[in-house]
Amino acid sequence: MTDIRKHGFESDAQWREYLQEIEETARPVGVPPASDQGVLDDLAALRAEVAALRQRIRIRHHRERMARWQRIVGATAFLLLVAAAGR
Repeated sequence: MTDIRKHGFESDAQWREYLQEIEETARPVGVPPASDQGVLDDLAALRAEVAALRQRIRIRHHRERMARWQRIVGATAFLLLVAAAGR
């Protein structure tokens, strides 16, 4: 079978050169091509940020749970005082 995408090119090298030209013209001016290391660095930074956010969520959740218990204990103590004062 013939690869219709390569129709009109004399060799694979000419085809690859054409694709390279298209990539270069499609990229905005002044923006270098993305390297694998740059992508890996970005992923590492995002993972660190997600880990930090998860830690903040855990701390906040823990604080909210403690505050809930403190409110329950406070309300219970108040009701006990009111009941003792009513006697």
